[in-house]
Amino acid sequence: MARKKKKKGGALTLILLIIPAALIVLPTSILFGVGMIPTIVAYVVDRDPDKSAPITVGGLNFCGCMPFAIDLWKHQHTIGAAAKIFADPLAWLVMYTAAAVGWGLYYGIPPLVAGMEVSRAEKRVEVLKQKKVALVQEWGPDVAGDYFDESGGLEPGAETEGA
Repeated sequence: MARKKKKKGGALTLILLIIPAALIVLPTSILFGVGMIPTIVAYVVDRDPDKSAPITVGGLNFCGCMPFAIDLWKHQHTIGAAAKIFADPLAWLVMYTAAAVGWGLYYGIPPLVAGMEVSRAEKRVEVLKQKKVALVQEWGPDVAGDYFDESGGLEPGAETEGA
């Protein structure tokens, strides 16, 4: 596999674009900076190179922060208005509960899908076994091709053609 080239200039982009933009909309930046702490934690603790935990947690965490950002934009876009939002326990509850739902999805969906796939595979095996029984009944035991012993190896003297 080819190695991915590391992106250069990431820190420069941060300094030249994001920091001045964050200073222009400082109350919103503070709101999202504090409200999105669970996403930052998810990014730090996720060892997966695809970083699926911060994507899952971050999407819902962002949705939990957004109503308060809209409220901030509609009324006063000041640091005092952001402080009022942080003084409201309901704001903390909404922002961090949304992130908790993201964690729940991150940990809950993969086992659920795996269980469904295992169940589907087991059902398919049963269908194939039933078809095999029907074929053996119709054509005889030679059609089954059961030349393997219980340990998984070939039975002595049971050589297949072309081997």
